[in-house]
Amino acid sequence: MFINNSQNINLLSIVTPVFNEEENIEKHHQNLTLTLSKLKHFKNYEIIFVNDGSTDNSINILKKLSNIDKKLKIINFTRNFGHEAATTAGINNAAGDAIVIIDGDMQDPTKLILEFEKEYINNFDIVYGQRSKRLKESWLKKITSKAFYPIFKVLTKIDIPKNTGDFCLISRRAINIFNQLPEKSRFVRGLIYWSGLPKKAILFVRKERNAGQTKYNYKKLTIFALENIISFSTAPIYFMIFFSMFCITACVIGAITAIIFRIMGYVIMLGWTSLIISMLFLFSVTLFFLGIIGLYIGKIFEEIKGRPTYLIEEKINF
Repeated sequence: MFINNSQNINLLSIVTPVFNEEENIEKHHQNLTLTLSKLKHFKNYEIIFVNDGSTDNSINILKKLSNIDKKLKIINFTRNFGHEAATTAGINNAAGDAIVIIDGDMQDPTKLILEFEKEYINNFDIVYGQRSKRLKESWLKKITSKAFYPIFKVLTKIDIPKNTGDFCLISRRAINIFNQLPEKSRFVRGLIYWSGLPKKAILFVRKERNAGQTKYNYKKLTIFALENIISFSTAPIYFMIFFSMFCITACVIGAITAIIFRIMGYVIMLGWTSLIISMLFLFSVTLFFLGIIGLYIGKIFEEIKGRPTYLIEEKINF
């Protein structure tokens, strides 16, 4: 468990994962320093950029900024480990009394950090930005995003507020709990809200990207949703069991009904079309269930290997 020393009292840590954000880094850093200079409760701050194996000029821009601003700290990965691993590394290495997680694409307004601070003083361990509106996003992405949160809550019993991302402030108490969680399959948002600590929403309008392209397409988002549900819940396994029981019961009832009709002399019309459709349906369901089981086995495989979540090549200004 992390213990603050006297130099870290009233220190706020900002964690920003970075992957190929060369067009946004300097402006994002500028906005952060301007906002953080207006903090009231926190007397000092540190900005931690986690370079997640960027292949563009991101790391060189960060190093240049770190020579000018000693409050800017860099964690440089050996390769790309993913957004969740990068966020985890930032949280693990932050020294502050509280942490703000904010992406580097500038869609989340840095000025909201000042509102986070006010609610943190009111003893909320988790203060999160809740999107009242999402600009320049497709209707499909909006619908799927809204659908994910209630489904996740029903299946996992974890209350992740709807229309939220990783943009939030978490207290040292929440950080210490997070750092104790050992799993390798990381869903940072789920792990933060898993604690059930007091939380508070701050509404904001999420802007469009300042520059560059989003790193999440629909395929990645679908995989992300499935893996996170499976990481936090065994509900899909129970669904498969109950659905199988339903199919078995339906088959038994159908067979008994067919025998009774046969004894009573009724002619039962056998249709190839209905038979093929039924077989294809059951075959598809079987493959789907095998895929879910495979995901669970894959998660177990990842956990038992015991490999680190990330590897750090260098740390600057720590």
